[in-house]
Amino acid sequence: MRPEPGLRIDAERAASAYDNAFKPFHAWVESTGFRTHALRHRTLGRGGDSRLAEEFLLNTRYERADRETETSIEAYFASAYTATLSELDNDEPVGLTEVVLPKGVPLSLAVGRAFARRSSGRIYTGDPIEIAYLASIVRSAAGVTREASVGSPGGERTLRFRSAPSGGGLYPIALYVGAIRVTGLEVGVYRHHPRRDSLIRVGDATSVQRLLDSFAVHEEAITLERADAVMLLVGRPWRSMRKYGPRGLRYLFLEAGAIAQNVHLATQALGFASVDCASVVDEEVHATLELDGVYQALVHTILIGYSG
Repeated sequence: MRPEPGLRIDAERAASAYDNAFKPFHAWVESTGFRTHALRHRTLGRGGDSRLAEEFLLNTRYERADRETETSIEAYFASAYTATLSELDNDEPVGLTEVVLPKGVPLSLAVGRAFARRSSGRIYTGDPIEIAYLASIVRSAAGVTREASVGSPGGERTLRFRSAPSGGGLYPIALYVGAIRVTGLEVGVYRHHPRRDSLIRVGDATSVQRLLDSFAVHEEAITLERADAVMLLVGRPWRSMRKYGPRGLRYLFLEAGAIAQNVHLATQALGFASVDCASVVDEEVHATLELDGVYQALVHTILIGYSG
């Protein structure tokens, strides 16, 4: 069919349309050892590849009259579980250096403008961030924002709510901070303690370098060596799955996304830059943070820096 007179054909769009509209059959894929993800997509059902991601969607669906899940959820309304929720993350950092977060810098940028101006910032100058600014970002990510007293047979219990929504108020995401260039904070790896509004030092400068080395990204893409901090979101799946079953893992990922968005908006409001980065070797991070990779595992990372 000939194009209409005056109609300009965009070759790139035509190639894109063709590539996404047709899936040629490749019988030889079963004998191919190296397969790109695009090739796997074109040959679904032929190569014998794992369909793990799709199986995740199938196995985390909620079904009507699922009495096992309903009973598991109902149990959390008992007084014993109220006490459990009130004691979430109430560990004592015995033998570890604790840095109480200082008063933060107000987020003066209106939320509408923060949304409009938000963009991924990958190039940093190497200028440091002050701990007061970092404190505001950390609190925006996962800080305690409100408390509520709940009566129980054992007495009044205090529930603490955080800045990011969490399925059932279980907060399965733990926030770690790799402090690289933070004025007022020693170079190291810290675990955020929401209840104590503090950072617990769990790694030194060597640990920070190991974290940076775990990123599989070139400096031309993201200037890692000039970043100020890296946020690491560590998931504890069974904290959600104990109540919601496999579907609880979906809630964990949703929470991670909410925390990441809070980080980006707060960073934008304070005049810094941030970017999500998934090009990281999980097992190397697990080794650095001493995580088992299953019951506690890296979910996401965010880089923060000054962009000038």
